[in-house]
Amino acid sequence: MIPLSVLDVATVPAGGAAGEALLDVVHAAQAADRAGYRRFWVADPTNAPRRASSSPAVLLAHLAALTRHIRVGSGGAPLAHRAPLTIAERFAVLQLLHGGRTDLAVGHDHLAPCHSPTLPPRLVGELAGFLHDNWPPGQTSTPPEPPRLFVVGGSEHRALVAAARGLPFVFAGPPGPAARPAAVASYRAEFTPGPHGPDRPRLIASVHILCAETDAEAERLALRIGAARVHAAHGWAASARPPTAARARHLTEEHLARLRLVRGSPDTVAAEVADVAAALDADEVMVVPYDLTGTERARTLRLLAEAAIGTSAHAGHRACDLGGRAGGFRRSGPAGPQSVGQ
Repeated sequence: MIPLSVLDVATVPAGGAAGEALLDVVHAAQAADRAGYRRFWVADPTNAPRRASSSPAVLLAHLAALTRHIRVGSGGAPLAHRAPLTIAERFAVLQLLHGGRTDLAVGHDHLAPCHSPTLPPRLVGELAGFLHDNWPPGQTSTPPEPPRLFVVGGSEHRALVAAARGLPFVFAGPPGPAARPAAVASYRAEFTPGPHGPDRPRLIASVHILCAETDAEAERLALRIGAARVHAAHGWAASARPPTAARARHLTEEHLARLRLVRGSPDTVAAEVADVAAALDADEVMVVPYDLTGTERARTLRLLAEAAIGTSAHAGHRACDLGGRAGGFRRSGPAGPQSVGQ
């Protein structure tokens, strides 16, 4: 079955406070843990506006302490901004403190356009070396098993970095309407097994979602949240000349289309997420809840989990997957996705 994971971008809503946004992340992480999702990552917000997770390692330590089973990780540590040794040391300590539940993805946050489009392979190699077998003399924070390393991004360049290093790739760009994205195709074609990763290409697809009790309710919420984000992005709240209602609606719908937001009832969202996974031949799907508050994100995650696994949200430590009554499917062949992240 195709496992489900979560990326939380820890956005501070317009007029909100960073402290409240962090509590929302905690709420969402605990909901994901209860529902049986495999991973809960927080976005690394370097150069991104209105993000509360400015120190991912500190936030992840808190989340790991307040959850029981779910893996926690950073959704794109920017190596161009932080030294590989510093990142390795912080995540090695997290791995030691929290039972080996730590993931570390490198690459830009795809929602932060200010980031450099390149990911230096040399720095990825340095980080992998520090995590596994090349610590400086006197290093005392070496975990028995290093944090699991991923490359995240939406570009072909990042896909090729992951392929060359033999690392799992998190495709953070929305899938194209027809052909498989070049990044995904290049990753599979150029993948070379390395000493610190899987023996075959491992792809995680990323998709933005919003789940409500009905399709109509989800559409209403998507338009409300989208309008709030468009208003904030354009600074219309402080403008003497706000847009017409028609223009605001047009820009909101354009924003939702560009994001390719999957929204609807639990069955609708589960089926569409399964379609994305099938289109990309993904081993795992990482959903990005579009909701503003922790309570709303917890609702989206709970509803999707119930539809995907066909049971209650309190699934314990069982990995949430796309199956059951809502467009579920299985991959064929001996190398199924069960080994991803195990």
